Amino acid sequence: MATSDHTHADEASAGLSVDGLTKIYPDGTLAVDDISFSIDAGDFCVIIGPSGCGKSTTLHSLVGNVPPTKGTVTLDGRDITDAPTYRRDIGLVFQDFQLFPHLTVEENIRYGLERMDVSAAEADDHVASMAEMMQLEGMLDRDPAELSAGQQQRVALARSLVLEPKLLLLDEPLGDMDYKLQKRMERELLRLHRELETTFVYVTHDQTQAMRLADQMVVMNDGQIEHSGPVREVYNRPRTAFTAAFVGDSNLFSGTVTDVDAGGAVAVVDTDFGAFRVSTANADSKPENLVDRSVVFAVRPQFVRLEDGENGLDCDVDDVIHRSGEGTQIVMTARGSEGTKQIQAKSDDRVEPAADAVTVGWNADDAILLERTSVAGDVDLQEDILGE
Repeated sequence: MATSDHTHADEASAGLSVDGLTKIYPDGTLAVDDISFSIDAGDFCVIIGPSGCGKSTTLHSLVGNVPPTKGTVTLDGRDITDAPTYRRDIGLVFQDFQLFPHLTVEENIRYGLERMDVSAAEADDHVASMAEMMQLEGMLDRDPAELSAGQQQRVALARSLVLEPKLLLLDEPLGDMDYKLQKRMERELLRLHRELETTFVYVTHDQTQAMRLADQMVVMNDGQIEHSGPVREVYNRPRTAFTAAFVGDSNLFSGTVTDVDAGGAVAVVDTDFGAFRVSTANADSKPENLVDRSVVFAVRPQFVRLEDGENGLDCDVDDVIHRSGEGTQIVMTARGSEGTKQIQAKSDDRVEPAADAVTVGWNADDAILLERTSVAGDVDLQEDILGE
């Protein structure tokens, strides 16, 4: 599994280990700030974060295009921090594919094999096998310009995978495709990952895509790692408000713990919108040390019900969005002592916007207590996440 905060899986079991990676550009820009994580061999890891958070710099440091200012990169127990790109045993697929326009599909796939002095017969076998896997058999004589975006993507993948790299890095490879093609290529990537058992590291800002693809996730913000771990853990037990807000939808509340009861299992949090009971299962501090602590808690929309619950909140319904296969998304406004907040809920029932207030509720166990808004400590970003 992926880990962070300078804790690592044993290097013998980790396909990739990054320790203290920092990149400061010549103009003084700190792009990546002392990050550490590891990924087990064969995992599909997605690095996700907003534009400018450092995820692409991290990826290009892994492949060797951007030398780190400090830190180490280890692949299968071998330190590759200063190794040239061609000696890292890493494949890279870009968003724009970067196929050679003057070469045919077959020549593009064969290109890396020829640079490695692989015999012609062996190269023929590798190219034929990869063309079959990528369903490119009838296109080998074509030029890249004659192919669709999805076909070009498969050629780019074939060109990297034919070299049998230990690690495949993918930099926003589906970003320019339409929705249906993205979905089809996502299925293709998952199929390839299962068949090849190669470690994949995929960079994107698309949280929905990340949730569909990843079994491990690294969430970045302002050059640092907010959370790194199995995708279910990142979604269900985020460590910071940034992670809760960025990975999936969340209703976030800030407040102060006024009491802890139920044997320390539940904290009472006083907010501008009332006092709410919140499970302490996700807290960093011991329950008895939470009193008077400023905290944030998150409630996923699927746990907000159109009925009074253990926690209740009066809202006005603003909008109702019906999505096929995903139920109904309800957008509401809650009014508090210091302003308003937008609340999201999901329901299988049909609801219409109304001027009258409705009561929504959720249980304490469905609220995630967060003692940190962001590892990066960006005040403006924290205020933006909390809607303050």
